[in-house]
Order: sequence, then structure tokens, then C-alpha cells
Amino acid sequence: MRARHRTIPTLWLILSLVAGPALGATGDSVSGSSEVRMAVTPPPAGAKAPAAGQNGLVVGDAGQEQWNLAADRIIGQHGSEYIEAVGGATLVRGLNTLKADFIRYYQASRWVILRGNVRVLWEGDVLEAEEAEFDLTSMQGWLKRGKVFVPKSNVHVDTAYARKYGTGSYRFQNAKFTGCEGERPAWSFTAEDGDLNLDGRTQLWGSRFNVLDQPVAYSPFLSLPGSGKRQSGLLIPEFSHSTRRGYSINQAYYHVIDEERDLTFYENAMSSRGLMQGLEYRHAENSRTKGDWRIDFLHDRKVAAKLYDEELYQQNDGLLRPNRNRWWARSKYDGFVVDPDWNFKLDVDMVSDQNYLREFGSGASGFEASRRTFLKDFGRDIEVADSSTRTTTAFMSRSWEKYGVTAKASWIQNLAYMNGNNSASKNPTTQSLPEINAFAFKDALSGTPFDLEAAGRFNYFWREFGTRGVRTDLHPTVSLPLNLGPVTLIPSGGLRNTAYTVGGYTNEPATTTGNKTPARTFYELGFTGFTEFSRVFKLSDLPLAATQENIGKSEWGAVRHSVMPRLEFAYVPAPKSQDRLPYFDSLDRLERQNLVTYSLTNVFDRKRSSVVAGPNKPGADGNSTLPVASTDYLDFLRVRVEQSFNRDEAARTDQLGTYAKRPFPDVMLETSVRPEKYLTLTSKTFYSPYLSRATEHENTLTLSKEKLGELRFGYDYLLPVHEYTRQRNSDVQVLTVGADYHITEKLKFVSNYRMDIAGHSDLEKTAGFVWTDQCYEIQLKYSRKPSDQGVELRFNLLDFGKP
Repeated sequence: MRARHRTIPTLWLILSLVAGPALGATGDSVSGSSEVRMAVTPPPAGAKAPAAGQNGLVVGDAGQEQWNLAADRIIGQHGSEYIEAVGGATLVRGLNTLKADFIRYYQASRWVILRGNVRVLWEGDVLEAEEAEFDLTSMQGWLKRGKVFVPKSNVHVDTAYARKYGTGSYRFQNAKFTGCEGERPAWSFTAEDGDLNLDGRTQLWGSRFNVLDQPVAYSPFLSLPGSGKRQSGLLIPEFSHSTRRGYSINQAYYHVIDEERDLTFYENAMSSRGLMQGLEYRHAENSRTKGDWRIDFLHDRKVAAKLYDEELYQQNDGLLRPNRNRWWARSKYDGFVVDPDWNFKLDVDMVSDQNYLREFGSGASGFEASRRTFLKDFGRDIEVADSSTRTTTAFMSRSWEKYGVTAKASWIQNLAYMNGNNSASKNPTTQSLPEINAFAFKDALSGTPFDLEAAGRFNYFWREFGTRGVRTDLHPTVSLPLNLGPVTLIPSGGLRNTAYTVGGYTNEPATTTGNKTPARTFYELGFTGFTEFSRVFKLSDLPLAATQENIGKSEWGAVRHSVMPRLEFAYVPAPKSQDRLPYFDSLDRLERQNLVTYSLTNVFDRKRSSVVAGPNKPGADGNSTLPVASTDYLDFLRVRVEQSFNRDEAARTDQLGTYAKRPFPDVMLETSVRPEKYLTLTSKTFYSPYLSRATEHENTLTLSKEKLGELRFGYDYLLPVHEYTRQRNSDVQVLTVGADYHITEKLKFVSNYRMDIAGHSDLEKTAGFVWTDQCYEIQLKYSRKPSDQGVELRFNLLDFGKP
């Protein structure tokens, strides 16, 4: 064939795209004309064939994974530097694809030019443009008037011009960035210039923040976080208004120190109170070591030097708040000392005054947020905001196979003796500096049928005003397990010795402090008997079959009912002579016990079989889902009834004219119901056989349904009781009702209400709306408490810079 150029009709041709003869031709130029002689070969194994009606060839080095080129027409010229593909042109290598109306490929440089309806899929990134050019070796290049989507960081970009530097790294001009889908995104950033790097971090110059394509804010430079590594930068501010703080905006700056540490700075400007500044330092060196350290400071514009300056809800404690400098320091730390087996934990909780936590409970740096984070990350709580004390504790422990040891030092901050309310020199708060405990875990005594367990405690107690001293407490217990068929009986006996060395006392009664080395010793007796029997009730003879028709179905196959009766006896004489001992904590005044306790526990456990969709499997008609059968068990109902008999109360002869004998304490009924994920009920009720009514309730009920909402009910009740064995003056009746309702797929109504029925007052009212869209969330909430009422607005950008 003699022609200037020719269309290649062959379906599969092997061409060498390296410096050398054009197209890997097997012939030479003849008489100045261009002619190509090509050998037809089968496609490489695994190569994707071109679509019907298209021509195709394989391009690339023989020693590398090659590209498959397909188009309506593929044009080559003998001696030419390039190949041209016209009409539905596609270059494919593995999962990477380049498509365009026109593709020109330069063999020596491996440079490719694309024109018209360009669409590129490269290492997961999706690029669309009117025209583009790329180096197939490094996949660097540029595109004009196009779009880029980086799934790793969920960034959508519309740009006039973009240069690609490598996988996931781009430089843009006149571009719009967003995490939203659609032609008119809910929010976006536009910029004159911008960079998007491999980990999704976006830097913008001359940028504007837009809502529905309308600019609302401008910044000469903006850095947005990405996926992968944590990024330093400003966090989204919080806006709020309350009667106590006025209008406020809390702006946080997040700074990454390294892979294991970061800092967050808070600037909370409040129109009525001033500027509160906060600092949070977090670190996690390894799986066993982590810490969260926080402190906030405020020079308050308001003081309460007189009682009438206090808010009404704060006046009942009789304390003033004359200080302007207010602060709160708190932290949690988990780690070890030298050896990982020596666990170490530190809890810090110190505050400037008794009202701080009641006044500043909301927001990112408030009491509620700190408490939730500590519980979630460390599993340890802090004292409630209304507490008059704050406790800081350092704790260390080590366990061996049969023994264990712990050491603790704690400091209790008594807020009633601060800021001139009471004299600090008269502060009687007891500090334990330190407390050391040693344990011998229950184990068989060698050569005997007995079990032995023991505990020992050492304390040094210090206080500014009152007795100081050392206390040691030893408590060994011996038990004898007896297995009598289905019944287990365990009689036990113990001995407790507590010794003191008192010094530095100033105000204890003479009967307490006359002896500097008082001690007490007494024995303890106990008995436990229990058994368990059960029966299985079959609901289905065969489990649910793993078929296509049963995918998504489940059924109960059986129910097991277990009954566990238990009988216990506890006798602790606790002699009255212990009244002469110094008092540091409750261990110094152990209450006498002479109780027989009996209980009956019923547990219902269900066996459920389910069929779920498993992996796809190839078939004659394409891929189909493989059904997989599974079985799970759940204690869906637990009911426990317990009561005691007080032998001392039955034999009492003291004050019978004032208090009648009541040897039977309240009957306790504890119920837990969880049949499915949509229903949870926990209830604990105490019923007095003498008053013929409940004296205490702790009830919680939650009903939830996906895509519909959630209902929450709670009722706490305490009845005043005046008996010889107990005195309770408080009358508590607290009702809690909460509801979350999905008005639409995106709009949710949230609410919570707490009422003091006995006090005829509202404790908390909260209502608000949460709008959650594909790329943002808006929270608008109103809350009202006896101490304050306010409105909070939070705006979160979702899925931007996140995988």
C-alpha cells in the first residue's frame, strides 16, 4: 500500500512506543513515501477488547503494563512521531482510563493530547474537561475548562485551568471548590489560585466562601483540611446567645504538633462577660498512653460580692463569688510507669469558684462537652457541675496471677472555703496522701478445701483543720465452696483489723483523740447459696434456609428460660466502740449488718437465625448475591426480685413508741427489656410492704425506629421515709421526656424536657432543628434552664476533606 496515511482496520496490533522506528514498523520508507507494514497478533492475556465497530491496538513498552487504545478510527503514518485516534477514543490500562473525541499519542515522549468531551479516571480521581494533555509515564499534565473530583478527600473542583503534578496533587486557576454535589452547591469556596495535595489538603488564595453561589465572606488565604494526616487551621466557629453570657462567638484554632500531639486554642468572646480563652493539649504516644489536658480562663466583667448579686438559683448555697479571675483546669491521662504492667491514670479537676461550671456548661469548651469527651475517650466521669467539691486523683495499679496492688493520691478541692467565703484555715476536708491497697485474689489454700482472699489498705490522711494520721486496715476472708449436686453453698468467715496512728489533731472530741494509737478488731460471717435451672422452648424445628428469597429475613428459633434463686446471709458486728476512733472516711464507721437476703432472677434468651446478603458469585446470567445464614443470641428479658430480712430490726426494743418494727426492707424489682433494637426498657423499683407503695423509681424507656425518630421517657422518684433504720427527707420526682422526629429525610426535630414534679418547676427545656444535607449540617437549638436560657447555632461542613 502506498499512501500518505492510512486507517488501521486490524482489531489488535502490537506497537512499540519507545524511541525507535515509528509504530514499531517491520518495513522501511520506500521512495520517500510513508508505508507501514504491521504484523497482526492476538491481544495480550487479560486485555480488554475494543467495542464492536471499533478499531484497537496495544501501546507501550513490552516490559511494562501496556495501554489498550480503541477508537472508531486509528490513524498512523510511517515515520510519524504520533498516533491519532478519532471518534470515541479510549486509552485503558488496568483501572485507569482516558476518553475523548480525539486522542493524539506521541510515541517517544509518551505524551497524550485529548480534545472534546475529555473524561479521565486516574488512581480514583475523576477529571472532565474540554481539552487536556498528560504524560502517561508520570501522569502529570494540564486541563482546561473542566472538573476534577478527588474521592479520597471528597473534593469537587470546577476550574478554568488545572495542572496535575501527580496522583491527587493539583494546581488550579479560577476554580470553585466544594464537598457538595450538583451544579449549584449549598456551599463552596471560589479562588483565584488553589492547591490540592495528595492527602486532600486544600490551600486557596483570593478566596470567597459562597452559599448557593452567593459570596458571603472573603479571605486572602485559606487552608482547608484534608483526609489522612491531621491539619492545622481554624475550626468552624460556634454562635450563641444567652441571658447570662449575651451574644458569643467561640472561635477555635487547631494546631498539629506532630503525629502524636495537637493543640486547640479557644477564643470565646461573650458580650456580657468578656473574652474567655482556652487551651486543649492532646497526645497519644501509643495504644497504652494518651492524655487530654484542658484549661480555660476568663476575667469576668461581673462579680457577686453580695448575696443579692447572685442569681436566684445560686443563692441557696450561701456562698459569694467576688472573684473576677475565673478558670477551670481538667484532664484525663492513661499511661504506665517504666513497665507497661504498671498502669497509671491521672484525673485533674480544679475550678476557681462554685458557680463557674453552672454558668459555663455549654459550648465546645464547656462542662458538658468535656464530660462527654472524657467518658468516651477514657471511660471515666467527672463530678457533676453542682458539686461543691472537685477531686484530682493519681492512680497506679499492677496485677499478677494471684496478687494485685494499687496506689492512689487524691486532693479534694472544697469550694466552700475559697474566695473568702469561709476561712481556709478552718477547712476540714480530708486529703488521702497516699492510699495503698494490696489484694490476694480468691484462691484455694494448698492442701485444704478452703479458699482464701485478703485485702490490705494503708492511708495517710491530711487536712488543714482536724485530725491527721495514718490508718492501716487488714481484711482476710476464708470460704468453703460446697457443691451439692445442682446447689452450691459457700459459708465464709473473715476478720477485720483497723489500726490508727493519730497526730496533728486540733478539733476532734476528747473521746476520739485521747488515744493516739486506737484500733478495732472484729469478725465477719457470711453464707451464700445458689443454683440455676433452665428450659428451652423451641419455636421452629429448622433454622431459616439460606436462599435468595430469605435474604433480609430473620426468625426466632428458640427461647431459653433460666431461673436463678440465691440466698445470702451477712453478719458484721461493727462494735459501738468504733465511735472513739478518728473519722476520715466511711471505713471508720462501718454499719452493723445482720441480714438475710433472698433473690430470684429470671433470664429469657432468644436464639435467632437470619439470612443476609454475602459476596457476589459469578453465574451464567452475571453476578448474583450469595445468601449467608447466621445465628445470634440475646438476653431480651431479665427480671430480678430481691428482698432482705433484718434480724436486728426484728429483735429491736429501742424507741418502739416512735418507730414500729420494720424488719423487711423494700422489695426491689429490677427489669431489663431489649427484644429488638427499637425498644429498650430498664426499670428499678423499690416497694415498701409497710407503706404499701413504691418508695423509689429509676425507669428509662427508649423507642426508636430508623428514618422515623426516637422517643425517650425517664422517671426518677424518691419518697421521704422516716424509719428507725433509715431517714430520707428529700422528695424527688423528676420526669424526663425526649423526642427526635425526622420531619423529612433531611430535617429532624429534637427536644428534651425535664420537670421537677415535686418542686413544680421545670429543670430543662430544649428544642431545636437539625438539617443534614449531603455536605453540611445546621443545628439550631433553644434551651431554657432555671439558671439561663439561650440559643445556639452550629454549622458543620460535612464530607469535605474526608474519605
